[in-house]
Amino acid sequence: MQKQNRKQWMIIVVVALVISIACHLFFIVQKEEGILMTGYNDGLSQMLPFKKFIYDEYTSGNFFYSDSFGLGGGFYSQLSYYYTTNIFFIFHIAFIFILETLHIIDHPDLAFWASAILPMSIVKLAAIIVMTTIYFKKINFRSAAALTGAIVYATNVLYFRHAMYWDFFTDAMFWLIVLLIGVEKIIRKESKGVFVVGVAVNLISNFYFAYVSFLLAFFYILLRFVIKFHKNEESPVKQITQYRYLGLIGFLISAFAFIPSIVAYLGNYRPEYTDIIPLLDFTDNILFNSRVFFLPVFVVMMVCFIRFYKNPIFRFFAVISIIGTLLHFVPYVGSMFNGFSAPQNRWEYIVCLAFGGVAAFVFQHIKEVKAKDVLIGAVVYIFLAIGFNEYDAYSFDQTFDWIIPIASVCFIMIFLLQRNKMTIFISIILVMSISANIFQAVRLMTPPKDGELASESVLLNSDTYNSSEQRQLIEEMKRNKDAEHSRIDWMVPMRNNTPIVQDYDGMSVYSSILNNNLLFFYYNYAEISMDRESVSRYATMGDRANLMSLFDGQFYMREKETKINPYGFVPVSESEHYVAYENQLLLPSFRKTNVRYDANELLRKSVLTREHAMLSGVIVEKGNDRLDEQLEAMELDDYSIQAVKAIYDDEKLRVEEDGGGLEISMKHPMKDGDLYVSFYIDGIRKQDEFLLEVNDYQTLRKESDSIYRTNINDLTIRIEADDTIKLRLPKGNYELRNLQIFYDDYAVLREAHERYNEEETLPLKWENGLVEGKVVSVETDEMIVTPIPYEKGWSLKINGDKVPIEKVNYAFIGIPLEVGVNEIEMTYYPPYFGWVVGLTVSGIGMLGFLIYRERKGTGKLQQQ
Repeated sequence: MQKQNRKQWMIIVVVALVISIACHLFFIVQKEEGILMTGYNDGLSQMLPFKKFIYDEYTSGNFFYSDSFGLGGGFYSQLSYYYTTNIFFIFHIAFIFILETLHIIDHPDLAFWASAILPMSIVKLAAIIVMTTIYFKKINFRSAAALTGAIVYATNVLYFRHAMYWDFFTDAMFWLIVLLIGVEKIIRKESKGVFVVGVAVNLISNFYFAYVSFLLAFFYILLRFVIKFHKNEESPVKQITQYRYLGLIGFLISAFAFIPSIVAYLGNYRPEYTDIIPLLDFTDNILFNSRVFFLPVFVVMMVCFIRFYKNPIFRFFAVISIIGTLLHFVPYVGSMFNGFSAPQNRWEYIVCLAFGGVAAFVFQHIKEVKAKDVLIGAVVYIFLAIGFNEYDAYSFDQTFDWIIPIASVCFIMIFLLQRNKMTIFISIILVMSISANIFQAVRLMTPPKDGELASESVLLNSDTYNSSEQRQLIEEMKRNKDAEHSRIDWMVPMRNNTPIVQDYDGMSVYSSILNNNLLFFYYNYAEISMDRESVSRYATMGDRANLMSLFDGQFYMREKETKINPYGFVPVSESEHYVAYENQLLLPSFRKTNVRYDANELLRKSVLTREHAMLSGVIVEKGNDRLDEQLEAMELDDYSIQAVKAIYDDEKLRVEEDGGGLEISMKHPMKDGDLYVSFYIDGIRKQDEFLLEVNDYQTLRKESDSIYRTNINDLTIRIEADDTIKLRLPKGNYELRNLQIFYDDYAVLREAHERYNEEETLPLKWENGLVEGKVVSVETDEMIVTPIPYEKGWSLKINGDKVPIEKVNYAFIGIPLEVGVNEIEMTYYPPYFGWVVGLTVSGIGMLGFLIYRERKGTGKLQQQ
């Protein structure tokens, strides 16, 4: 019996693998043409760089903090949304590291990770099919029916959309099933350990999808209270008691991953979603051309089989299928599952599971299906198809457009004429695999609204991502660094994670979770204008020499046509298309000062004045030093404003032609130095992104209804001193006010550079999560100003005693000094890490005791 059972599972695994390969066939074939199974945007900008980055850090023994993650950051916590605690990815790391150690493969580069996506996805999809088969067998479906339902669930186009753009999203389809198996075991008075494991692995793997999956499990449990599959199920009251204490054990086990993730999430900043959410949205044709998930013809037909509703199992899955499909068109539901933010359809894998449950039930009871049932289902499907076609205006212009409708009609005919299990099994597989491959070909390769989003392997070495020409200049700059953490201000346009891709210490990063201290520094305190407005990222120092010198910006690289290099930067190297500049006024990474300016007082000053304060001393929460008059930024107010192809009334700007805007003429122009142009700007009901140009500087601003707007509209743009400031915009209406112009001759920067040049470099070494060294202080109230971003998790010891870390310059770490010798040791671990590891150990102990008690109880029953 055991041998037969093992053979059966081997067959299931083989079938799952074959089905997975069949459903990936489009990308398998396209791989020969150089097409990668990753999105052009987030796939290349986040998924590949983060896989490479985390693998490199973990395999080098660095698990928590990297000085190369943007300006420095706790990547274990901030990248937990992606891969740092992702169980599937950790297995990938272990497997690949073994291959590398055995010299079977070279060290994985970006091309490796890009190529690995497809085989990893094939294996993961097969694993989801196998795990879901276990779930459906727990529901009391026989093996063939359970496998059929699992295939319907796993191969829905929802999986491939996620696998293409954000492959870690697909993990939730596996871990939800583990959780639901645990739920069913509790309902059936069986082992409790699986539920504990289900809670733990969901929380460990991804805190965001744990929220989604727990909400889904909550509604699943509520419906199971109402629809009982068997008479002897556990009572709801006892179930609730068990869910509570077992869930707590699962939480304790996950604490080492979950708590740092939540701390990072709470330490992030993302603007509230303020747009009006419509009650209904019927823009998605889920029968033929869905961008999210696919409603197969057989599911529509099967939920019309009225005779089966008397069975609670069928009724359960049919109710979820029908209600879930209807809720797909209700954006409020998508908002709820996305933390009451912008509506997203990431929750709908539970609906796909219900489709699988319906298909599994009908497959198991196929002999009870009559031709009349099939005809009723077919009529309903045809009416739905006509309705969707009329509303959605689905076109039949391309050959691809006909395939799913024809496949659906063929299924109806087969179901009418031939109702045996093998025929239906093959037919269902064909419908799902055809829809999967058509989705990949049509929606992922050439989405009608988004253009081509699939990536070609040639992009990996192109100038839009990571060209050899760019890398050669980068390597030359790295060889000439003055200090270990000298940074290079360079990124490929729109690719904020270029420093990870090209392996250098840069000044940009793109991640859904970032240190809000840095984000507020960019948005509010320094008002750094980036090349492109968008949430979840920061980039460059706005070509501002003061900031570059303060924060280790030794090099600056741009295309040759770009003529906006910061003050004090001179060309040191060039290639055919690029020029590298070096900062002649770079300040030391670590600086001593006892001049402290008050942060709140400086908020009433200009951005340029705040820069001067950072150069001459340090900005702290409670400072006592008065600001010297020479540090006050010089405001220029002797100018005239002329509207060009536009109408302006000091607050509203109406641009009547593209390239119109304002022309500001300086009556007493400055010949040297730079101008800081500050103003508030917002596009009024702009439907598209718009390019804002101020002389040679350009920045791309988001459209009014974009969910990626920062809602930060106060900008400060640095330009070279000129007698005319030309502000140009596309045609449209804008709110433009609070215009101020400041002048900087960089005397403050030059003086700071001379002062620190006369001092010895502080003997401090910063390597990832460790800063150490011995510093002598001869004055009271001295402090070391660092370029290290202020973040929870850092702890400081001076001469062996724990000392509080101070936040300085609005976003960075200051180290207070005592008069005399200061032996400094500053270390980073994820917040509360000692406590959370203790919680994890206690949770594992509780689970072990639970399993021991269950086995002991089972042994006693067997003896009786």
